[in-house]
This record gives sequence, structure tokens and C-alpha cells, in this order.
Amino acid sequence: MAIKDILVHLDTSERGSNVADFAIALATELGAHLTAAGTVLEIIPPASFMGEYPYDIMAAATEQARDAAEAAYQRLKTAVPSNVQTDYVSIQAVSGQAREDFGRLARHFDLAVVGQGNIEEGTDDELMAEGALFRSGRPVFIVPNIQKGPIKLGKAMVCWDGGLPAARALAGSIDLLTRAGSVEVVSISGRNLPSEELPGFNITRHLARHGIKAELRKLPAAEDIGAALLSYAADSGANYMVMGAYGHSRIREFILGGTTRTLLASMTLPVLMAH
Repeated sequence: MAIKDILVHLDTSERGSNVADFAIALATELGAHLTAAGTVLEIIPPASFMGEYPYDIMAAATEQARDAAEAAYQRLKTAVPSNVQTDYVSIQAVSGQAREDFGRLARHFDLAVVGQGNIEEGTDDELMAEGALFRSGRPVFIVPNIQKGPIKLGKAMVCWDGGLPAARALAGSIDLLTRAGSVEVVSISGRNLPSEELPGFNITRHLARHGIKAELRKLPAAEDIGAALLSYAADSGANYMVMGAYGHSRIREFILGGTTRTLLASMTLPVLMAH
């Protein structure tokens, strides 16, 4: 599937410029339209609140958040090259609901770009990656907090276990993989299987039919699969990783699988995920 319609979450924190720059470069490379989504939280007093509630202060905080999001979009729009079209949408939601609303919005796009955030300590409203993964049904490109410099798509690492999330992530990345000079399909197996029986053998054949020459790599069994994948990515010099996201969602709650949580907490390179 060609990626022609990209959604990026506008992070107004200091790390937000890295996410915006990544999304701009991605849209430029793919010739895609770029929509920026800003989040504005409405703070509602809890039912148990006693006394006079400072509505004026809360209203001022909401207006400040709206101004910050719009200012972030103006910075993005200024940085976008003339051949990339952009627009802006504001998500106004109560605290705890923003990531779910962002996920529903992402259903209308080919791909969402979000920042890593802080998976261990971040608030519900900061973890847009989880909302996009569990609510959109679309692939999500997650940009690490340490991302620096221009986007690189030349060397891709595809994590393949034959599962449904991995298949969805791979399908969502075909347009990117066709542009890569090097693609590795990496599997972790606890058994000594001949190469033709390894998870990934048939998928490399599938990629070849898309004009993508991919090499299969079998990694030894590991107790911490997420850490093993990140270590191999660093050793191989991969520019980005493609993998399925495991876990499930409940109302107002997201539960991640161990490997997915490790990747989101410790990622050192951009990761394209799908659930």
C-alpha cells in the first residue's frame, strides 16, 4: 500500500521538534500529505471536589494548551517544503481520553507518527503511541526520544514471528521497504530448524515478489526478546525497525506485551508497529 496520507501528533514538549522533523522528512520522501493533530485537554473537577473550583485558572490553562498546539503547527508548517501539503486538526478531550481520540482519528490515515513519550511514567494523555496502536488499526511510526538528525530509510530490520501483528506491520511498511537498500528479516527461534522451516522463509519470498530483496537472519533464543532485537539493531546499523505490537486494550486502559513494552521503553531507533 502506498503511504500518501500521514498523521503526526504535535508534541509541545522540548522533544516534540524531533517528532515533527521526522514526520516532515517522511512525508517529503513519500510525497504524502501531512496532517498535524494538536491535543487540548479540558480539565473537569472531580465529583468529590469540595469548595469553590478555580474555573478561570483552568480555562486559562486550556487556552494556553490550545495556543501551544497551534504554535507548534505553525513551526511545522514553516519547515515543510513547498511540495508537501499540510493541515491541522485540534483534539479537545477530557484528561485520560486524548490518546483514545487520537487513535480513532488515526483510522482515517495510512500511517501515524508519534513520539516515544515515557512508557513507564507518562500520563495517559502523553502515551499517544498506545492509543494509536490499539485504537487505529493502522501502522504507527514511533520516534524515539533520542532521535537526532535527518530521517534514514536505507537499512530496514523486519522482526518476523509469523503472527498477525507482525503481518500487519509488514504490510504497512511495504512502501518504505521498497525504498531501502538493505532489508533484513529477523527471527528469534529456540529450536534448531533448517532455513526452509524458519519463520520468515516464505515472507522473504513474498517480499521478493514486491521487488524487495531481503535476507533472513536467525537470532539465538533469548529470555528478553525486546532487548535482543534492540541489541541486534544496534550491531547491524539498522535505520529503523518493523514489528508487530502485542497486547490489548480495555476501556481507559492499555496493556502491553513484554516485548512491546521493552521496545517502547528502551527504543534507540524509529520503530514502525502495528497491532
